[in-house]
Amino acid sequence: MKRLLLVLVIPALLAGAANADFLDEFSVPQLDPGWRIRLEDPTHWSLTARPGFLRIITQYCTGDSIKNTFFHLEGIAGNVVATTKVIARPDSAGQCTYIHADTDSLAQRRPRAIAGFGNIAGYGEGFLGWIDASMVLVPHVDTMAYLRIRTNGDTVFTEYSLNNSNWVTLNSAWSPPFTELQEAGVGAMNYAPFGATPSTPEITADFDWFHLVAQTGVEEKTGVRDQGLGVRVTARPNPFLTFSTVPGHEGERFALYDIAGRLVGNYKGDRVGEGLAPGVYFLRSSDSRDKPLRIVKVR
Repeated sequence: MKRLLLVLVIPALLAGAANADFLDEFSVPQLDPGWRIRLEDPTHWSLTARPGFLRIITQYCTGDSIKNTFFHLEGIAGNVVATTKVIARPDSAGQCTYIHADTDSLAQRRPRAIAGFGNIAGYGEGFLGWIDASMVLVPHVDTMAYLRIRTNGDTVFTEYSLNNSNWVTLNSAWSPPFTELQEAGVGAMNYAPFGATPSTPEITADFDWFHLVAQTGVEEKTGVRDQGLGVRVTARPNPFLTFSTVPGHEGERFALYDIAGRLVGNYKGDRVGEGLAPGVYFLRSSDSRDKPLRIVKVR
């Protein structure tokens, strides 16, 4: 009975991960139960101050103690897109509003990627793309913006749009921690590293909606040479229960790494991952130009 239950449950879990879709249009005065709030201060957020919007009022913070960070917990092993529309006016240094995405690979649970709309001392108002320690600022002095974080394979993108149609990439980076999204959400702050002080005025950030959706999974590129980057390979099945194979490369050997970048073994392409503990891994071929391929073992 336990084995039958496992056979039934695992496909259901995988199906849920492939089709995750969380949309909140903030159309009712009650908070959707899918949200969590980190360091909540109920005096500085509201669903009624501007009906149809989530309003977050910025507060001064010096580091990771950002109050009223709204986040939705959802494990998605595959490509993901998180989008929001926000109305704000960060006209003093340090004021910032943003959408963020994170994984559980950071003990501090800091956002690993941020697409923001803020004001940085010395630079002024602009769109902010922040991935790990890499930051890009693009000037912008309007009050409304669409912000988006999306992944494509092992690469994460921070983006903005003025019309929710034509998207511009602020920053992009290969980011192994995004092998499985754990949370995404929105926030607003007066941030000391951007130039805020305790006397920086508080501003409102009004979020019209937030949408987190899983795509069909990691983009597959099989047997194609792409601009001198080597032969792209795929693994099937992926995710897998016992082992995966690399079609067309069954006799070749591949190095396998965990999400911390540690080599966990070398496998022939016909039985990749056999005997490994469940988890997320990166497969690299003998061609060092190849981009690592993410594979997921579920049992």
